[in-house]
Order: sequence, then C-alpha cells, then structure tokens
Amino acid sequence: MNNAPEFRNPQEAGASTSAPLPETRTIQPSRRELMRAVGVAGLAMVAGAALKGPLAMAQSSSSSPSLSTSKVNPFRDPSYAEGARQRMQQFSGGGADPEATRAIFAKMTSFDAEPWVAEWTKLAVPFEQKGAELESQGKMAEANKAYEKASRYYEVARFPVINHPAKQAAYRKCIENFRKAIRSWDPPLEIVEIPFEGKKIVGHLRKPKGVTRPPVVIRTGGVDGYKEGRNLNESLAIGAAGFEVDMPGAGECPIFNKPDSEKVYVAIIDYLTTRQDLDGRRIGFVGGSYGGYYGAKMAYVEPKRLRACVEFGGPIHYTWQEDWLRYLLTDEKEYFWPFPDSMIYANGLKDFDELVRTAPAMSLKEQGWLSKPNAPMLCVNGDKDPWISPQEIPLLLSTGEPKMARIMAGAKHMGRGSQERGAVGEMVNAWLKEKLA
Repeated sequence: MNNAPEFRNPQEAGASTSAPLPETRTIQPSRRELMRAVGVAGLAMVAGAALKGPLAMAQSSSSSPSLSTSKVNPFRDPSYAEGARQRMQQFSGGGADPEATRAIFAKMTSFDAEPWVAEWTKLAVPFEQKGAELESQGKMAEANKAYEKASRYYEVARFPVINHPAKQAAYRKCIENFRKAIRSWDPPLEIVEIPFEGKKIVGHLRKPKGVTRPPVVIRTGGVDGYKEGRNLNESLAIGAAGFEVDMPGAGECPIFNKPDSEKVYVAIIDYLTTRQDLDGRRIGFVGGSYGGYYGAKMAYVEPKRLRACVEFGGPIHYTWQEDWLRYLLTDEKEYFWPFPDSMIYANGLKDFDELVRTAPAMSLKEQGWLSKPNAPMLCVNGDKDPWISPQEIPLLLSTGEPKMARIMAGAKHMGRGSQERGAVGEMVNAWLKEKLA
C-alpha cells in the first residue's frame, strides 16, 4: 500500500512549517520526566492514551508557560484571521476533515491546550477503535488506514509543540497509531534507535527498492513538524534512502535546542556510516524551517562527511537577536499560536526573557562558523518570511565559501504563497541527486 497523503513531505509542515514506538528510553531530567508525569495527568485528558513506559523525549519537568495571556479570542479576532485560515488549510490538507476542522476553530475561544486536545481527540478515537476492530478481523490494510487517520488527528491535537501534559499525551497516541499505520508501507519504514548519552535518538529510515547501498539523506525540522507527519518519499524519488529525525527540542529528540546540539546529528552520521546496506560516503542533509539551522550548521561541522546540505528557511543569526524576537512576540500573528512559545519550548527555557538572553548564543556568526570551510550548501526560502528573518540567506552568501541559493520573490516561510514552491522543491531534490551521485 502506498503512503497516504496524511503523512506529508518534510517541508510541508508548520512553522518550522515543517516516531514509532520502539523501545522507549529513560529521559534526562530536562525533557523526559514530564512524560512520566503525563502518564498520570495528561493521559487522563486523552481518552485511551496508554503507552508502556515513558516517551523517548527530552522533556522539561514542567510545562512551558504560554505567552498568550490576552483576553482576545484569536479564533475570532480579525488580526489572527490569516493565521487561522492558513492553519485550517494546513490541517485539512494533511488529511483532517475540512468541515470538522472549521467547526473546531469556530468553537475554540483561546489557545488553552486542554479543550484543543479534547476536540481533536474526539475525532481520533473512532478511527483508532475502527483500526482495532478491523485488525481483530484480520483486515490489516484497512486497519492500518484507520490507524493512519487516528495518528493524523492526534498529531493536530499535539500541535504546535508538546508544552502541556495533554499535548504530550496526544503525541504519545500519535506515535502509537503511526507505528501501526506504517505496517503496510512499501517500501517499509524502519524504526532506528541510536544510543546517545545514556538515552536514544529515534529515527525513521526508508530505503528505495532495487538499489544496492544507496546514498542517504538525513532530514530534520522544524519546531512544530515532527517526523510522524512525513513519509520520506522525496528521498526515495531520487534513489536515496531517507533518515528522518526530530530536531533538538522537538518530538522524541533526547535533547533541547542548544548551542552544542549538533552533536545529535554527528552521532547519526557516525551510525549511518556503519550500516552496510547504506553508502556512508554519500550522505546529504536537509534541515527545514527552525531545523534549517542545522542544514547550515552541519555543513560547517561535517564538511568532509556530508556531500550536500540544504538550509531551507532556517535561523542563522538575525532570527536569534532581540529585535526579531520582540517582533515575533508583539506583531507576528500568521503563525497563529505565539511563535515564541514554540521557541521557548524547543530551546528548553522558562520564559521569553530567558529566550532573549540566551538566543544570541545560537548564532552561527557568534559561534564563528561562517568563515570556516563548509560542505556544498543550498540555501532556500521566501524573501517575505514572517517567522525566520529574510536576512539569513544574504548573510550566508556574503560570508565564507561560495554557496548556492534560491530565494522565492514575494514568498513567505519556505516559499508559502509562491507558485514556484513546487518547482523549487523539485530543484532541491535534483541538486541533492546530483551531489550524491
């Protein structure tokens, strides 16, 4: 059975936009203990949410506070209308029923997590139950389709980030149903677990049929687009294997987004070079949205082991500065939810003030990378991005070694709103294929 459209391509997710259930791991105090607490508090909020053991994530021991304390109802306020329209379009395009989506948006009165999760859970549970019933009858293909739909609804329930026990519980259910849904995928998806600092990195690997020792493309990002929403078809289309992993501070990644978090990807590259069924001499890297940061950073960190790196709409320097962060806090509403909330959660911070204090240390300019040798790099984004500073790509192009770029005129984040977006995506894939040949 082919993958259904609910499991979108990596660059189609949220802001950032843009995890199966193997053995779970013990979580470091910063990101995992919350999942244990969720086993009591959050699971009670999500019908039937029950996984064995804690989820493999680097959870904070307390939920990140929300910046959204206004009495304004964002689901009705005109200043949020465009953001609401884009989110409804995103969820419906990913497989959610359009009418049900509109009904939920009409019912909501705030960004509070519990009512949001409850409404989407009501849509997920019937598909989850249907999947179980069909599976008991031995109708596996139909059952897996139902589980796929349930996973999609739980994915929306946990959106944009899992900074509340109810959202973490919904994410557990998303993973549980996703791992059932993929049983019919062809070629299959392998759940990979890589030991890492006493924890585990969980990744998804798919290999193209009929290709001996294919090259492999590591894909990651963004802040709200977790790996369960992706199918790796872009990599298969160019005869490459795809390895999908949540970026630091997202999904099941064992660590938060910090100045040294590239070590997660170094460990992944170390692992991939040991696989005899993959060509570890031909590795590409695609970072999307918030994770586009690593599409650039890894080009500097691993200039010899990576053959091609794509920086697709990621922060580099300007997005980490106070002026941009305050703009996101006060003026930016297209993300719909407060974007700094997602950054605070992903970076493992307490509040906006801590984000302002610590974010500049994430800058590749401040870290001294921009003048160093880099693997071949392709930089892509829209020049009207409201979430990631449009100054990032010009900075990359004006420093260090020559790079390639494709900037979509008049387009927003990662090319949203541009008629060229699809063609540019094909161009990126063609570039990767050439570099990995």
